[in-house]
Amino acid sequence: MTGFSALLVGNESLTRECGSQLLARGHSLSAVVTLDADVRAWAEAAGLRVIVQAAGWEAGLGGIGYDWLLSVANLHIIAKSALTQAEKGAVNFHDGPLPAYAGLNAPVWAILNGARQHGITWHLIGDGVDDGDILVQRLFDIAEGETAFSLNTRCFAAAVDSFPDLVAQLETGLVPQVQDASNRTIFRRDDRPAAFGRIDFARPVAEVLRLVAGLDHGGYWNPMTTAKVAVGSQVLNVGAVSAADDTGAPGQILGASPDGLTVACGDGAVTLSGLTCQSRGLPVDAATLQAARVDDLVAADQLTDVARRVARHDGAMRQRLRDILPAQVEGAAPGQGEPDWQMIALPVAPNATAPALGHLVLAAVRLSGQQKVDLAVCVGPSAAPGYVSEWVPLRIEVADSIDTALSAVDHGIRGAETAPGFALDILTRDRTLAGLTVPQIGLSADGKPIPGTVVTLLFGAIAYDRLRLSDIAAQALAGGIADVAARVAAAPGTHPVASVSALSDSDRAMVLTEWNSTAAPYADDVCLPQAFEAQVLRTPDTVALVCDADSLTYAALNARANRVAHVLIGMGVGPGTLVGLCTRRSLDMVTGALAIQKAGGAYVPMDPGYPADRIALYIEDSACPVIVTQSGIDLPAHGAAVLAIDTDPAIAAASVENPNAAVSPADLAYMIYTSGSTGRPKGVMVEHRNVVNFFVGMDQRLGTTPGTWLAVTSLSFDISVLELFWTLSRGFKVVLTSDGQRALVSSGTAVSAKGMEFSLYYWGNDDGAGAKKYELLLEGARFADDHGFCAVWTPERHFHAFGGPYPNPSVTGAAIAGMTRNIGVRAGSCVASLHHPARIAEEWAVIDNLTNGRAGIAFASGWQPDDFVLRPENTPPANKPAMLASIDQVRRLWRGEAVEFPTAKGTFPVTTQPRPVSKELPVWVTTAGNPDTWREAGALGANVLTHLLGQTIDEVAGKIRI
Repeated sequence: MTGFSALLVGNESLTRECGSQLLARGHSLSAVVTLDADVRAWAEAAGLRVIVQAAGWEAGLGGIGYDWLLSVANLHIIAKSALTQAEKGAVNFHDGPLPAYAGLNAPVWAILNGARQHGITWHLIGDGVDDGDILVQRLFDIAEGETAFSLNTRCFAAAVDSFPDLVAQLETGLVPQVQDASNRTIFRRDDRPAAFGRIDFARPVAEVLRLVAGLDHGGYWNPMTTAKVAVGSQVLNVGAVSAADDTGAPGQILGASPDGLTVACGDGAVTLSGLTCQSRGLPVDAATLQAARVDDLVAADQLTDVARRVARHDGAMRQRLRDILPAQVEGAAPGQGEPDWQMIALPVAPNATAPALGHLVLAAVRLSGQQKVDLAVCVGPSAAPGYVSEWVPLRIEVADSIDTALSAVDHGIRGAETAPGFALDILTRDRTLAGLTVPQIGLSADGKPIPGTVVTLLFGAIAYDRLRLSDIAAQALAGGIADVAARVAAAPGTHPVASVSALSDSDRAMVLTEWNSTAAPYADDVCLPQAFEAQVLRTPDTVALVCDADSLTYAALNARANRVAHVLIGMGVGPGTLVGLCTRRSLDMVTGALAIQKAGGAYVPMDPGYPADRIALYIEDSACPVIVTQSGIDLPAHGAAVLAIDTDPAIAAASVENPNAAVSPADLAYMIYTSGSTGRPKGVMVEHRNVVNFFVGMDQRLGTTPGTWLAVTSLSFDISVLELFWTLSRGFKVVLTSDGQRALVSSGTAVSAKGMEFSLYYWGNDDGAGAKKYELLLEGARFADDHGFCAVWTPERHFHAFGGPYPNPSVTGAAIAGMTRNIGVRAGSCVASLHHPARIAEEWAVIDNLTNGRAGIAFASGWQPDDFVLRPENTPPANKPAMLASIDQVRRLWRGEAVEFPTAKGTFPVTTQPRPVSKELPVWVTTAGNPDTWREAGALGANVLTHLLGQTIDEVAGKIRI
């Protein structure tokens, strides 16, 4: 045996198999040329050089020597330079018997032509297509019922079996046979069966069977076309066929059932099964078809011609569709029924021309919020309705310059004129494309809406489907497109599309000016202690503070705080001094906070219930020189001076007069440490002017009429400032819950016949492993279930100890649902922007079934950036619009509606299971505030919400619990 080297070119499993055989026989592969990932992985694992079979790959062969070039399962023309570089010659594998079946798709054509015999051929590469001398050929009979898939499989087996014979010739010497040119037939790449594969039922049953079998590729990529039948207004792909024992007039439908569609032929009948729709490649139940006979929507000759023209672009269109990023319209509903097209003329400024179509496209893309997006382009009606699409995809990238993007639009329109559509059966021939939908935004050059789009851009107008987009949303979108298009037209062409603002002038004014126009008059020379002292003068004898059985009037509270303040001043406290405040929830806590501020200092809350190391960190980080505390509280080691507010005798001897600490609005009022959820806790410093300004805002929202206020919030959280000091500066009676009271639901009799609804809301740190971690959750739920509580709420965690026991409320909710009978089970914070809406709907539907309709969800937008590893595309500021969209989708899924979601190649309508018990999902939004809260999402977020429900922000806010 004489060893040789080879350059292996190919893209199928046969390529790998033959390459492995060569190496096993001791020959070498100089390189492997391929586009196939599996072939490349095999070659790299074997330590072989790999060349990507991109255009012009032959130029990379410099310096590579090889005796033979072997083209195995390669459908690409190889340049002459690569062929002549082979020292001894070039050999190609062909999946048909030469010379009768030269060219492409030989197994398909053999079956369609009724051939009795097929085979494979190894031949030298000549100057033409498959015309070189034959080296090895294997022939075999075509079996009854042979399909393209099974015949291709047999060709593979014959190729593997015959390859050693070829290698033997390459080792010892060639035995070539010249092809008989008189028996030669070539099948070109664009050749297709007559009438686009549509079955002619006037033909015999055997011919129909061959047509369907010859186009059956067993679920693998079908490079040709599908067998088709036209029923009513639908053109359907046929996956399989069998002879039926029935007769009738050719084309007559003899039966329709889930098993298939039975149609009469020229000499009998056939049953067609595996039906899929042309428009999306999805299965069709034959039992749903209502027609007496098949119909010929388009003449056979016309179909044959169109199929040949469309085939020229088949490969390119397949790749473009596989990579498609379909344009989306916020708030669009799934397409159902015939569209209700409405037109909106785009506003044009005086003395200006209508925006160019390209400017409208860039405006629509900019408003979509997508970085790369495909629109549907149409230049005229389909060349063959039902067989060929009316649109082709057009890719626009906002990172490109305006000039580049406009050129892409022009190029897309010209390309659509050359290739006005793609073969719809490609959605069945390539299973990865099944379910592909038309992009929701289209561009029509012939003035007509594009079926399947939600919005079609026209010259000077947009058309929208009223069944899928509300009039309000469409009007808003049209105005936005016109506004942005004008800015695109005025911007320098070298600027990126993304640099053009998506906000109209009015929206920009609203976001930057109107929403920020919150100026209100307030006393800018007043500090918090002075605001309290002013209230003391107004209502000295009114009860100011109550805790358990103890109470203080405004005058008494002021006098008590003044005494402590004078002592603190004597200890060196003044403006800017940070003073620790570590007391139990009592009158002393409020007294201490007021006293520190009266002395000019800023209090630093140190909850005695916190771990010692956390308090030690507060003391160290704040470097507070003084700590106000109570007897019986053990502080960690520190170097600060201590004032025991409840026992120090100096306090009783101090003055009751208001101190004059010369504190200014710019001085600190307090410093509260964060929870540490993002790392080491950080001290947040707040000045007196910040507090007084906040109080003015509360006056606007809550009014200033005093009443009774129950203060329950820890001093370590900012809301305590509202509960304690806004109230005390407005004349409220503040009832402070003590540490003991906070653990009680009620310590007295009900004052209402209806009573109050109480729920349990859980949160906590992850402080250890094991079942004990959830004992409080489960036992608390049992207690609440037995004692008339309203609901149990569980939250959603972040990736750290803070909230760690609660990774997903649907998991903890399911645990509660399985052990309770009466209580509501709710998500205290389902962070919608971290989950797919379909998963939320399905998981909570399980809980709704387990509880017989007692499920409910409070949605949250999320805020911790590291959480968004789950869905990085929704990282703030995209989290709020994502939450709003998710709420709408989850509610529609809950009702049983089909909701379109994007897939890798398009969209797919999802209807979730299991179906919930509740007809409507109870929804809350976990956030502080009122309808203005929605405005925090910005103009785009507000538009999302109003588009979703077709109402104003204030109308929407009335429908969602906040």
